[in-house]
Amino acid sequence: MATYYFLFIAFACLFQEGQSCFIFPRVHVSLVNELPPKSEQFSLHCKSKDDDLGNHTVPVNQDFHFDFCVIPWATLFYCNLSWGKRAASFEVYNGRWISVPCQTGKSCVYEVRDDGIYLGDKFWNNWYCGDKVCS
Repeated sequence: MATYYFLFIAFACLFQEGQSCFIFPRVHVSLVNELPPKSEQFSLHCKSKDDDLGNHTVPVNQDFHFDFCVIPWATLFYCNLSWGKRAASFEVYNGRWISVPCQTGKSCVYEVRDDGIYLGDKFWNNWYCGDKVCS
């Protein structure tokens, strides 16, 4: 009987208010607007095969963020960003990454700057003007 009680408590903890992803990790992605003060906001559209997070605009010093449960080798989220005449498209999370580049593996914080997109303090992606990297 004690075994059943323990299992019940363990499963209850796992499924508390959608916080758990059972055996796979929950990942938090954030895209922070670190563009110069008084810049126009950037627009973004993030999606996966199953989830379209819609179009959003992000003012300077604000962020857009979302969470999801990872399915190894299957989860893929990417975002399309635009800022004035500049555009960027990149994977924000890929379940096929051998080494997850995100901070702690469970939190991916991207900084959107005027010279490109950074993951933490590492350069991640260029802005494009048409089919060329913006200068």
